[in-house]
Amino acid sequence: MNDQTRRGHIISAMAEILEIDPSTIQGSQRLREDLGLDSLGSLELLSMISQRLAVDLDIESALTMATVDDACVFVAQSCAAQLQAGHDRA
Repeated sequence: MNDQTRRGHIISAMAEILEIDPSTIQGSQRLREDLGLDSLGSLELLSMISQRLAVDLDIESALTMATVDDACVFVAQSCAAQLQAGHDRA
């Protein structure tokens, strides 16, 4: 999956949780302050992304996500790490 497709899935999940139009979500927006994503919403977001993209996301590491762009980078890094771990086992 390429970065743009993955980003679309992440923004779609955010929009669904926040009940807003995905086109209104910008990369520089802060998850809590600008979008109003609370702690429960953050857990729901991680769970939804994990299921949709079939990737394990570390909740502690996810605490570093402050913006939409941060979330996209975090998920991309998690996907890459999981892919690498799969190759290492082969």
